Amino acid sequence: MKKRKLKSTKKVAVFLLLMAVWMASSFVWLQSYFADLTMDKLIFQMRVPMTGTNSDIIWNYLLYAVPPCLVMGLLLWLLLRKPERIFKFRIFTLLRKGLLPLSILCVLVSAGYGIWRFDIPDYLYAQTHASKLYENHYVDPNTVELTFPEKKRNLIYIFLESFEQTFASAEYGGFQEENLIPNLTKLQQEKGSTYFSEPGGYGMTEMANCSWTMASMVAQTSGIPLSIPLAHNDYDMYDTFLPGVTTLGQILEKEGYQQELLIGSEAAFAGTDHYFEQHGNYAIRDYDYAIENGWIPEDYYEWWGFEDEKLFAFAKEELNRLYETGEPFNLTMATMDTHCVEGYTCELCEDEYENPYYNVISCSDRQLSAFVDWIKEQPFAENTTVVLCGDHLTMDAAYSDSVDEDFHRTDFNVIINAAAEAENPHDRVFCALDLFPTTLAALGVEIPGNRLGLGANLFSDVPTLCESMGTEELADQIKQTNNYYNKHFLYGKNKA
Repeated sequence: MKKRKLKSTKKVAVFLLLMAVWMASSFVWLQSYFADLTMDKLIFQMRVPMTGTNSDIIWNYLLYAVPPCLVMGLLLWLLLRKPERIFKFRIFTLLRKGLLPLSILCVLVSAGYGIWRFDIPDYLYAQTHASKLYENHYVDPNTVELTFPEKKRNLIYIFLESFEQTFASAEYGGFQEENLIPNLTKLQQEKGSTYFSEPGGYGMTEMANCSWTMASMVAQTSGIPLSIPLAHNDYDMYDTFLPGVTTLGQILEKEGYQQELLIGSEAAFAGTDHYFEQHGNYAIRDYDYAIENGWIPEDYYEWWGFEDEKLFAFAKEELNRLYETGEPFNLTMATMDTHCVEGYTCELCEDEYENPYYNVISCSDRQLSAFVDWIKEQPFAENTTVVLCGDHLTMDAAYSDSVDEDFHRTDFNVIINAAAEAENPHDRVFCALDLFPTTLAALGVEIPGNRLGLGANLFSDVPTLCESMGTEELADQIKQTNNYYNKHFLYGKNKA
């Protein structure tokens, strides 16, 4: 009986030690691979489809997490099976006797590090304290009479993966000694272009629950962040994705726009297809569509699907097709080559810098500016507004560490050929939420009150919530749970 109890104790100790090593390895990997990873991002990713995830990420994780577990497993086997033949020091005898307390201590240390690293106490506090942000500040688009121009303008909206203003040199609000995006910063300065920036710097502040791709897409097109409650949560975004929200896509669909989402990965990732199909009936043109329709060979797979070089080539074909229908259109695109880690080096990339990520960023700058130049030469150019906006700051940990900690990093933005003019475009404090009404204003839409969702029209002088509340206070209230959000947005207005 005593031997059986001792054997069970050893098994528990071994399990706990292996779990501690796995936890520690996972935390180290997350910290070294992703910058600014928060509990909100982790919770969201655990609840959505991971279809189409780049296999490099999975292999990278396995290379971090598996070897330490194997080494620990081997050491434990040697320690418990043949200690007298392998180890002749008393310390190993003491380790055997105190293995269970040691294993418990290791688990507590690993768990404690994770709790500290991801600010779990702050996250739990926010999840148990409700704010009145939406009751006090949300403007439902259904209650606002939007007036479109007689001749509706086309929209090309490009989400730029992990694209931030720090890629530029200091004179353009960036951090680099040499400008990595000279063509795009030049585009920001051109006549007919508008970029919004904070006093003394370019770009938009990254806001809580707007700081990963799907969250930013939601924020920029609906004026609300992407918040998933932890408690009492039976929300299933496989079937519905924010069913109570009225978005840019739905507004344009009602006005007769043809709408497409063109993306080089599988749109099922993170529920992207659900959101755009359910909010504007977008036609999805993703990696799977490209395979099924012969755009690329059946066995073709690069990076997350197909690279941006092909994305822009396909976009040209789709834009010509959409224009020929004679109806207003909205082509929404998402680039991918600049995704961490170090991005995707395509055939167009030059070997300008020692850092491969810099080469990818520079290549993306050239491809994007060339695509915009092509658009300007097309017959639909005069009546088309183009929006280029970073989805979030880069999550490449090495790049993030290279930027001074006290440097205020912001997302890149520029609006080309807008139907509106801003009085003070370079004196605004704003975030992704403000792109929703601002995009409509850029299309010439009149917005009574110049507010939609939680966003303000940046072409107007109406203050943003970042300006009236302060960015820290707004972030704190967004992180807190909200009954209005859960009832009206997550479950639809007629659901409890």
